[in-house]
Amino acid sequence: MENKKLHFASFVILRGIVGIGEASYAVVAPTFLADMFGGKTRSRVLMFFYFAIPVGSGLGYVIGSYVASIAKAGRTDCLDCWQWGIRATPLFGVATIIALIFGVDEPVRGQADQEESGRTNGQNESNNLNNRVNSSTTANEDVITVQTSFKNKLSNIYQDLVYLLENQTFIWSTIAYTAVVFSTGTLTWWAPAAIEEAIAWHHNISNASAVTDTEHVALTFGGITCAGGIIGVAVGTVASMAWKRGISCFSGYSNQRADPLVSAIGSFLATPLLFLSIKLIDLNFIFLAWLLLFLTIVSLCLNWAVNVDMLMAIIVPHRRGIASAVQILISHAFGDASGPWIVGAISDSVRGEDKTPEAHFHSLVIAFYLPNVLLFLSGVGFLLAAYTLPKDLKLAEDWRTNRRGTDGSAQLTGVTQTADTGHLPLDDGNLSPSNRWNCRMLSSVDEASKSEVCTENHKGEYGLL
Repeated sequence: MENKKLHFASFVILRGIVGIGEASYAVVAPTFLADMFGGKTRSRVLMFFYFAIPVGSGLGYVIGSYVASIAKAGRTDCLDCWQWGIRATPLFGVATIIALIFGVDEPVRGQADQEESGRTNGQNESNNLNNRVNSSTTANEDVITVQTSFKNKLSNIYQDLVYLLENQTFIWSTIAYTAVVFSTGTLTWWAPAAIEEAIAWHHNISNASAVTDTEHVALTFGGITCAGGIIGVAVGTVASMAWKRGISCFSGYSNQRADPLVSAIGSFLATPLLFLSIKLIDLNFIFLAWLLLFLTIVSLCLNWAVNVDMLMAIIVPHRRGIASAVQILISHAFGDASGPWIVGAISDSVRGEDKTPEAHFHSLVIAFYLPNVLLFLSGVGFLLAAYTLPKDLKLAEDWRTNRRGTDGSAQLTGVTQTADTGHLPLDDGNLSPSNRWNCRMLSSVDEASKSEVCTENHKGEYGLL
């Protein structure tokens, strides 16, 4: 018994370490891609990147169950050999790490936005700004000292969080996305179990663990998750891009609110589809249930890429990392991390002491009402994000405009390059909502240098990055 406890503790610790790695790339990767690509190219790149979620989840079910079934074949001392399923997947992780180390270079923070701005304002202005950046860098590289004390870092994090709290589109999209992740995580965890319980019930089997089609259920669910995810991410991204540009089936109806509206449509479609799929399982129409589950996954995945694309558009480059981190933390902590446990607890409470497959299934059906309601509320949240989106897009665009200087006089880019930290200027909250940007001033900068890189109303107190 003690040996088993030790093994379980080791398993939990190791899976936790894996979680640290997953959380790190989930935060860094979208901002990394946003720095490399801009405009519609960014939308396409994010679409391909977010194929990884449904494809990885689906292949996890398929490969994991297949490897476990191979390990289980001909053995009586192996309950299900599930361990082999998770021993195979790290090989793919090692391959991707090697590819990242030797094949990918880190971009400059905000690089794509800078290039997009240069194309918008003409090549001549871009060249003039680059000349000013180079001269500012040469003049000040010996006098600017970057202070990165722990206190200053905490102050910057506080300023970033205040900035995010003032961004209404970020708030509403995070709430809506969390509800979607709650439902998706719950569906991924409990849908195969519900189908197995229904099969056991309809075939008069006393326990779902005795069902011989468990591998088939896992393979089928993995397949529809993979296919539905690819289709959902692709359809959501293409529809959003076409709607924003007013082309294809949206000809003459361009709408900058396309990202949250597509996400809302996905949530509103998934709500009845999930409800009906569970009801069809109850009626033993398993094939139709699989079909509706496939359509549910397609609808749920419409928002995967476009929600992140919207996030990158409404957040200034140097705050995209923490914005992504906060959204991921909230969505997973209150979404797929807690969702399956909450739904399972509701199911156990409803079922009571009845251990039959029928009781297990019907209690899960009742518990699934919660993600159904949350899916509808997520649609409402995305509609509210659509309402606030134009204002936050304008604030982000104003920041980019002020940073590059519409008349070529702004030297904020020079400050960034001089400090040589890759960070962009921070907002100190002293400017009007339409002009919320601020150049960063560091210690040991003389007054002449300050006048070159700051606007008139930003002399006096200067915060450190």
